[in-house]
Amino acid sequence: MQVLENKRFKVTVNEMGAELTSFYSKKDGTEYIWQADPAAWKRHAPILFPIVGRLKDKTYTVSGTAYEITQHGFGRDLEWRANRVGDTCVEFLLQQSEYTKKMYPWDFACTVRYTLEGATLKKEHAVRNQSDTPMYYEVGGHDAYTLCWKTGEQITDYAVEFEGVQALHPVITDENVMLSREHGDLPLVDGCLPIGRETFRADAMILDDLPVRRTSIVCRKNDKRVTMDFSDFPYFALWSPYKDFDVPFVCLEPWSTLPDGGYLDHAIENKVGVRVLQPGQEETLSFSTTITD
Repeated sequence: MQVLENKRFKVTVNEMGAELTSFYSKKDGTEYIWQADPAAWKRHAPILFPIVGRLKDKTYTVSGTAYEITQHGFGRDLEWRANRVGDTCVEFLLQQSEYTKKMYPWDFACTVRYTLEGATLKKEHAVRNQSDTPMYYEVGGHDAYTLCWKTGEQITDYAVEFEGVQALHPVITDENVMLSREHGDLPLVDGCLPIGRETFRADAMILDDLPVRRTSIVCRKNDKRVTMDFSDFPYFALWSPYKDFDVPFVCLEPWSTLPDGGYLDHAIENKVGVRVLQPGQEETLSFSTTITD
């Protein structure tokens, strides 16, 4: 485990998956990251790489060759190499191996850098193509932020705020949870999506036309908030598992790329929003989360 710390917050990141496991306020002892209770969800904040979401028939093709890869990619399930940069910064590196090349044919270097600045945690995803052919990839976050920060609160006291937005238009999925070309219409209440047990009955809420690149988890009973800024990411999703009990967290998910659509073929270059890097090229996509407590 790698620990980042300042006077206000303590952040813990696991080398396994380079996964954020704790964002802890020293002020009042609030833990803002879901602690992976398997009764609801066994993860905290996995990194999605080199794909986002599900694949049609669990398969994609590169120049006609088919590959199978796990949902959300292998990055979340592998050990990353940590490099400390200071008390408040750490980098994690993942590169290709015989194991990854069975699922993903390219040579790559993916570096995720966490930096704690005051009440803000910045997460930078730098991906480099180390192959001699163009490389397609996808990357995203899946950070589970807790609800019920104070004793006696219910999940229905919470909402996800999109300031200035009147309605969301989530992509409709088919019976195989593949994306369609159709969208729903979900009016907001003063820019807020109320949270309840039924909010995610239909699985993730995937947004491909969101007019803002900032969202906050807010509570009507206190002034705390968790705010995510994700200007580098064109797509966004919200998710919490649908259970027969209240699940006290919501995942905020900036995505580079949309999951597969039932109307698409298997060619990776046809995925909606897929990124492409030329040989030797690198790009960095970042988002940050700020705690107001």
